[in-house]
Amino acid sequence: MKRAAFILITIFSGFLISSCKKEDVTGKNLRIICEELRPYSYVEDNTLKGISTDITSRILDLMAIQNMSVEVTTDWATAYSLLKYSDNVALFTTGLTADRKDQFQWVGPITMFSTGFVGLRSSGYSISSIDDAMKLTSIGVVTGYPTVTMLQDQGFKNLVIYNTLTEAVSALYAGTVSSVFDISNSIRTTAAANGKDTGLLSELYTYTSVQGFIAFSKGVSPKIIASWQEKLDQLKQSGFVQDVYKLYLPGVKAPGLITIYTEENPPQNYKAADGTLTGSSVEIVNAISQLIPMSVSLNLESWNDAIQQVQLAPNSMIFSTARTAARENRFHWIGPVCKKNYCFFVRSNSTTHLGVISDAKLLTSIGVPEGWASEQELKDQGFTNIQSWPTPQIVFQKLMDGTIQAAVLNDIAIPYLAQQAGYQASEVRNELVLSYTETYMAFSLDTKDLYMQQWEQAYTTIMGNGVFAEIWGKWYPGIRW
Repeated sequence: MKRAAFILITIFSGFLISSCKKEDVTGKNLRIICEELRPYSYVEDNTLKGISTDITSRILDLMAIQNMSVEVTTDWATAYSLLKYSDNVALFTTGLTADRKDQFQWVGPITMFSTGFVGLRSSGYSISSIDDAMKLTSIGVVTGYPTVTMLQDQGFKNLVIYNTLTEAVSALYAGTVSSVFDISNSIRTTAAANGKDTGLLSELYTYTSVQGFIAFSKGVSPKIIASWQEKLDQLKQSGFVQDVYKLYLPGVKAPGLITIYTEENPPQNYKAADGTLTGSSVEIVNAISQLIPMSVSLNLESWNDAIQQVQLAPNSMIFSTARTAARENRFHWIGPVCKKNYCFFVRSNSTTHLGVISDAKLLTSIGVPEGWASEQELKDQGFTNIQSWPTPQIVFQKLMDGTIQAAVLNDIAIPYLAQQAGYQASEVRNELVLSYTETYMAFSLDTKDLYMQQWEQAYTTIMGNGVFAEIWGKWYPGIRW
């Protein structure tokens, strides 16, 4: 593979918006810009390297575009302005966010960013929530990055803004800031590149994930966008993109043709003791994907983060998702893959008894996983005594330690939640059923029709050949489908 030539530049803020001219449908007039951001794009030994760089260079090779220069900058903010106001710019690697989506055209994803708070082990800081992070003395962030907006929108007042990630990381090691909030991989690789001991770093709290794309100006021909996406998809399917990841981030799964999300929700989907994803719905999704000739990536995220990503990014899917009236028009649906009851659970030794739903409104507090359909159902029925937490595991623990009087969880999960928390399932009591639900695979509305057809057919196949029944019987031997 030939590497694209590079020009190390400082972009000036005074630039001209291009005048109207004949549409370029070849891409040879593109101005391709990237930022110094390890391990995605960086200069080392006078060579431009990185995950995004190697992928972009290979796309250019496939399009027979020779001698294309890639401009490298440490000035992200001005590069982003060029992307926004010029008509022929491609900028990588750019996080796809809700406020950016309609401003540009997108090819990808080429990366998956996990953002979070990274500090020094010696600091002794412990962060278990965003509220804890707000209490830090100071947090280093980089100007122009979406990570800044993420925290500002949450109401953070303790941000120290730097021009580059290198400056922010240096400030962390110098003790000027308590933590740096950015892409976790980039913080570590930037520290290593500047001679810092990465063993001193500690990932204090993972906040969210963002898919990284090549962003194109609105003025770029749609034909160019389609051609770039086609070439990228070919590279994913051939294994090239995964090989690039092996080089720069060994052990990390590269983005596939479809990006799949799920949450920690046993027994449907959860992380086993060995770190692998397992569960009844995971096995069903894996059985389907094995019948389809496409690369996929499966990611475990918080529920709210996952469902937001699927509504934002094309060719994305989340499972297992309750199919409600409010969600019906927000996704394409395939399934069901699971069925269960949402129930009010209390501790077995509790004197609480619920005869009808209205009795539950009189309780002091009811716990429910944040963002679940059951949370919205309770709100719709006028409940004002609910408390939400990110995972069913936390809700279960809050029930057992007496923080809440009852918990709304699904009935098939109780044996697994109890075991994980060190209890017996008999130590909780199913007091009342809230509702019955079936859960599905929910795909983004802009998923390719071909992909939807392939997944629908594969689902029909495992339903007909006994594979689905075998998986269901393995996980729920006492429950008929």
